[in-house]
Formats: sequence, C-alpha cells, structure tokens
Amino acid sequence: MNREKYNPMNHCKIIRRRTQSSTTSSTYVGGNLETLPIDLIVEILKRLPTKTIAKCRCVSKQWGSLLCDPYFTKSFLTCSLTRPRLLFTFEFGGKWHFFSSPQPQNGDEQVVIADYHMGFSGDWYKETCILANGFIYLNDRKMLKEKMERVPVICNPSTGQQVHLPKVLAKNKDLRSFLGYDPIENQLKVLCMTVARYREQTNSREHQVLTLGKGKPSWRKIACLFPHFPENFGTGICINGILYYIARRNLNTVIACFDVKYEKFRFIQIDDENSKLYWFLTLINYKGKLGAIVYDRSANGQLWVLDDPEKEKWSKHIFHLPDAAFWIVRSIWATDTGEIVWTRSRWTHPFYVFYYNLERQSVRRVEIKGIEGKVLMGHYRPEAILTFTNHVENVMLL
Repeated sequence: MNREKYNPMNHCKIIRRRTQSSTTSSTYVGGNLETLPIDLIVEILKRLPTKTIAKCRCVSKQWGSLLCDPYFTKSFLTCSLTRPRLLFTFEFGGKWHFFSSPQPQNGDEQVVIADYHMGFSGDWYKETCILANGFIYLNDRKMLKEKMERVPVICNPSTGQQVHLPKVLAKNKDLRSFLGYDPIENQLKVLCMTVARYREQTNSREHQVLTLGKGKPSWRKIACLFPHFPENFGTGICINGILYYIARRNLNTVIACFDVKYEKFRFIQIDDENSKLYWFLTLINYKGKLGAIVYDRSANGQLWVLDDPEKEKWSKHIFHLPDAAFWIVRSIWATDTGEIVWTRSRWTHPFYVFYYNLERQSVRRVEIKGIEGKVLMGHYRPEAILTFTNHVENVMLL
C-alpha cells in the first residue's frame, strides 16, 4: 500500500490511500490512522469560513488540489446558498473595499458585524458594479498607449482574486456591460455592447460576450436582432440563467432578457397605459421571480412581480419607504423571504439596512457595525456605498 504524506496541519497528518480495486479515495487523520472518506473531509471543510479555506490551500499541493477541485467548490457554493450574506462595497482612499455580514433572517437581530474581505487600488467607474454568483464586475480606468481606457475587472471578495479582462475592441467607447451566470454549465459570462445614436434613436451595437473559466478569456461577437438601448442607471440581475436589464425600445420601456447559456435575446413589454409616468428604478429577485421597483413620483413605490413570463403578466404591490426618499436610495433588493431591502446611497453613522415586509406592511432596521472602524477610522466618508443582498461566498478560482 502506497502512502502519500501531506504536510501537517494543527499537529495532524493526513494520508490518502487509493486501492487497486476501487477508485474511491480514503483519508487518514492522526497517528492512529483512523479512516475518513474524502466525502466526509469535504463535508467538514465546506462549513469553514472562506479565510480558513484560503489558509488551508497553502498547507500543501495536495490540500490546494483538493480545495480547488470543482467538486469541492461546487459543494461549498451549495452550502453557501443556505447562508446568504449582505455585501457592502465602496470606494475610499483610492481603493475599492468589500465587506460582508450575515443576512438577518428574522426580526430579532438589531445589530450585525461586517467582516472585511479585500481592498484594491484603481480608478473605478462607480456606475458599473454588478454581482453574480459571488463575483463582482467592475470597470477600471487605465492609461493604455497614452490613452485613458476602460478595463473590465472580475473580482471575488471571498478569495481576494481579481482578474483583468481583455479590453473591449469596439468602434464606440460608450459601453454597457452586464454579468450573468449559467447554473447548468456553471459558467460566468460578461455581456457587453456599445451604444450609438442614429436618426434620433439610441440603440445598442456590437454585442459581445466573454466566457470566464474556459482558457484564455476573449470577446466574441454575437447577433442581436432587436435594437434597444440599455439604460445606464440599472445594473441588471441574473435569475435562473436569464440576465434581465431595463432598456428602451422605440422610446418605450422594456425589460431585456438575455439567455446566458444560449446567448439569445428577447424582450418583455410593459403593457400599461400609464407606464410612461413610471420610473423603473431597479430590478430585483423576488422569491425567485423577476421583480421591478417602480417609482411614480409620489411617496409610494410599487413592486411589480412577473408572475407569468410567457404571458408577461405582472402583479403589483404598493409599498412605502418611510425613512428614505427614492432619490437618496441607491441600493434596493429583496431577500429570499420576500422582504424589500434598501440602504441610503451615502454613508451615515450609524449605518442601517432597512427591511420592508409587504405582507405585514412593517419596517425594521438593522445596524451594520465594523466598517467604520476597519477602513474609515473616523476620517472622510465615502460618497456612495452599494449594498447587495443574497451574496454567496464562492471559493472558485478563475
């Protein structure tokens, strides 16, 4: 029997054995060589914090191989989906910072502590910050060949990894970008398009897609048979492999739908006689369905839920933001339980996250601690802070 010795961790030695009669690996822990199957090891490790996973990857090549294996990263992600977090990100002191905290699941929690993940330098476009499957898409500004260019960047707050993507080669520099995730193929894709004005109509042009995790990333041109103009105030949202974003088509507001797997476009019409009086603020995931937060220039807002995508049928719910007006709110999302979540766009002390329950028509707030003491230290505060709900910790490396 051949034994391969791993580096020690916490005074334990781990030994893997592979028999000739079986492809199943067994692992021994400790001096008495008690058998632990690989599945059990994975079951234990996937419950550890992401920072501990990062340390374990440095123990040895064998540990690094185990913890980078797709089977483990997928198991860790599945476990992470059961413990969603709040993600906070902002630019301060020449860096883009990322914090996350447990996502309160009931009304008993009044204070949560945010953990610091990472901060990296850059001159970022604040309007482009998109979250999908634990990854963040940003646009950096860099001097390339004596010209200031946009450089797309994918980063993972859980691992600290950041990947600079190839420059988008396009005739027009006015770009719109979105990040989507295909759960079937377990692939992240970036959708990018240029925007051009022609005969008093502003439409997208030169649609391109970049697939992450498959060799050297490169942009591919794809066809879009439906001219449209993506709004520049929305970041879009990906639900079950469909990327949704707010757009204009023939001067009407529509919801653009991009199938991440098959790379096909379609559109959902907003058939409402008063739709031109509404301002579609953002799109959210409401209990697994597409939801739209709609603002009608009054104290009340509306949540439109797409109950039937095929027939394009919406249900509408009225709600009120008691402690914040729409024009000072930048981040509005929803939890898996159906609560609408929002934060003020500017930093305040104390900093609160507000939860609105549509069924009870009640509001609760949770104070977020740990951010100011870690980064701000009582000095100048960031102009804007972005908040995301249902953030999942993903330890996959690109």
